[in-house]
Amino acid sequence: MNGFLGFLTLALFIALIVGLIKPSIILRWSKKPTRLKVIGFWFIGFIGLGVIAIATANKEEMAKSNIESANKYIKEGKYENAISDLKNIEEDNPLYQEAQELLQKTDSLSKLTEEEKLLAEQAELAKAKEEEKLKQKEQLERELKAVNNGVDFSNYRETIESLQIELVLFSTWGNIINDGEKSEDPEIQKLAKQLKPKVVKMQVKEFPILRKEYAKIVAKKMWENDIEVSTSSRGNRHINFSGGVFAANKNKQEFQEQVNEVLTMFRFNQSRYRWYKGEDEYTSYTMYEGKDSELMIFDK
Repeated sequence: MNGFLGFLTLALFIALIVGLIKPSIILRWSKKPTRLKVIGFWFIGFIGLGVIAIATANKEEMAKSNIESANKYIKEGKYENAISDLKNIEEDNPLYQEAQELLQKTDSLSKLTEEEKLLAEQAELAKAKEEEKLKQKEQLERELKAVNNGVDFSNYRETIESLQIELVLFSTWGNIINDGEKSEDPEIQKLAKQLKPKVVKMQVKEFPILRKEYAKIVAKKMWENDIEVSTSSRGNRHINFSGGVFAANKNKQEFQEQVNEVLTMFRFNQSRYRWYKGEDEYTSYTMYEGKDSELMIFDK
C-alpha cells in the first residue's frame, strides 16, 4: 500500500509540473484551463492522498498492534484472546497474510492445549476415584475392626437423644455397606459382605432393646400427663398408650401425627391407643412393616 501511495504521489507531482507548463494537457475537460486551476486540482488530489495515507497507516498500525498483542497472548497461553485479535485484521490489510499464518499457529496451539487439558482432567478424575476407593476400603476395614472388637451399646441409653445416636450409627453402617456392595472394586465388595452380617446381627439384637428403652423413657415423661406407655408383641414391636385424653379419636390422630416419624425410626410396627388401662380394644396405627434385619439406608 505504501508503494502504491508513493507512486500516486509521484504521478500527482509530475501532473503539477506538466500542468504549470501547459495546463491544457492536464485539464483536457476544462474549456479554459489555467495554471491556477491546475494548482487547485493538485491541492485537492494531494489532500485526498493524505487522507488515504492516514487511513491506511491507521489500519496498518492497528493490525500491527493486534499482531503484537496476539503474540503476547500466545506466550501467556491466552489463545482465545489472540485469535480474537487476529480475526479483526481484514483481507485488504497488508498484514492480513501474516495474521492468517499466526492465526493457524494459534488455533493449533489452542487445540493441543484443549487435548492436554482433557488428558489432565481425566488423570485427575482417575486419581480422585483411586483416592475414593482407598478411603472407602480403609473405612470398611476400620468399621470391621471396631465391630470385631465389640461395640458397647450400653452408652446409648437413658435419653431419647442417646437412643437416636445409636440409630445414626446403624444408618452409617448401612450406607457404608450399601456403597461397598455397589463398588466395582472386588476387594471393597468383599469387605462390605463381611461387615453386613455382623451389622444385621447387632440390629436384630438391639432394636427390641431400643424400642423397650424408648417406651420406658417416654413413660416417665408422660406419667405427669396421666398417660401410661408400654411395649408388647414379640421384639417389642407394638407401643401402647393408655390415658383419658385418648377417649377422643381426634386426640389419637393428632398425637399419632406428632410421633409417627420417630416411632417409625425405631421400627415400631404399631402404635396403639386406649382411654383407660382396662379397656380391651385399642385404636391401632400401622407404621414400619419391615424387619429389624434390614439395613438402615438413608439418602445422602
